[in-house]
Amino acid sequence: MTKGADLYRLQRLDREGDTARRRLAEVEGALGESEALKQARRALQSVQALVQKQTVRQRDLELETQGLSDKISGSEKRLYSGEVKNPKALADLQAEIASLRRRRQKLEDDLLGAMIELEEARAAHTEAHERLDEMQAHWSAQQADLLAEREALRGRLAEIEQARAELVPHVAAGDLATYQALRRRKGGLAVVEVRDGACGGCGIAISPSLNWQLRQDGIGHCANCERILVRA
Repeated sequence: MTKGADLYRLQRLDREGDTARRRLAEVEGALGESEALKQARRALQSVQALVQKQTVRQRDLELETQGLSDKISGSEKRLYSGEVKNPKALADLQAEIASLRRRRQKLEDDLLGAMIELEEARAAHTEAHERLDEMQAHWSAQQADLLAEREALRGRLAEIEQARAELVPHVAAGDLATYQALRRRKGGLAVVEVRDGACGGCGIAISPSLNWQLRQDGIGHCANCERILVRA
């Protein structure tokens, strides 16, 4: 190969390597749980806690209501048994029963509300669970694709490094230093082809003398952007 061809091949390898490394960084950044998945898991945990809270509340209200019902039954049994004969005691017992019934009615209303809230919480739990399952399935498939792409990128980068290691010794030290300096200054693009009589880097037409040099040597430098020029 001519030195122009060697430099152009080196440029192509380095540009491909740059692109592959950028993509590899993106892939590695995308691996792991996404924020959306974490939020879905937190949402499920939150609604699970709500279901548990509402379940406990309903159970407590049921026990309290049953306790009042038992107390009312006991008081009514005393009232109608005839064992309480004092008129004031009877009046007090009747008042107590009426008060217990009012308390039980309030508890039954609260219990009905708690049952509705628990049903709503369970429905929200089912929805959150289905949402998390859906997102988990999508995430798992995406992760599998990303892992496969990561391995492919790593493999290609290894091939690029191998090809580069074999090519660099054929490039003169001075040309390599110029190439590397231009790569740093020109956004990674140091070597370009001449296309339709113009520099492939900046688009400025090349002079006749530079065109003659390229025909003779196969390599030159753009007078405008200073990049290394090679013939297509």
